[in-house]
Amino acid sequence: MCIIIAKKKGNRLPSKSELEYSFRHNADGAGFMYTENGKVVIDKGYMTFEKFYKRYQDLCKKYNNFKDKSLVIHCRIGTAGSNNAQNTHPYPLTRNVLKMHKLYTTANVGIAHNGIISDYNPDKTDGDVNDTQLFIKTFLMNLSNSDSKFYKREHYRDYIANITSSRFAILDCEDNLYLVGRYETEDNLNFSNKNYKPFTYTYKSYSSYNDYYDTYWTNYYNRLERDEI
Repeated sequence: MCIIIAKKKGNRLPSKSELEYSFRHNADGAGFMYTENGKVVIDKGYMTFEKFYKRYQDLCKKYNNFKDKSLVIHCRIGTAGSNNAQNTHPYPLTRNVLKMHKLYTTANVGIAHNGIISDYNPDKTDGDVNDTQLFIKTFLMNLSNSDSKFYKREHYRDYIANITSSRFAILDCEDNLYLVGRYETEDNLNFSNKNYKPFTYTYKSYSSYNDYYDTYWTNYYNRLERDEI
């Protein structure tokens, strides 16, 4: 189901344990998004925790622990498209799927997604893409053509959250970070779900299909870690 960790400038960074739980529960690859020289940098395709955490340490050293920068981290669990490096998040806002598949690229706007957009599930004619890429290529790009700053408008962000039941993090080249959907917040750091913590069994009603799916995969991977399945 994925998890987004969204650090706004001035706020704290995630700990190693928060990153490790996030990756273990969403182990199909990870990526980063931040700004440099007036562009959004997308740096992704880290398929093991060791490589992911090493890159995290290198970036923190290079950018002074992101004290004056935003940072978006995404850990993926695949629900559509192959579980390969090119399908990891984040993605540039573009219609060009080949650019979305690049492991290192720059853009004016970058996007990470947590959820399932069932109306955009790919079929064989779409190639090796996932629902997020199709949603960006079609819906969000159509919206951008009507209003290039749509992500700055609260009513558009609310609309996207309502029609997808998902969470997004959108970063622009001026280091403005916008969150779409409901996030967990702990010590001023934003998480798109609770997969950054050890799982504890709870029984609850679910407000959406995506909330149920988040809990389902958290449950599954924690049982896997305990050798119960």
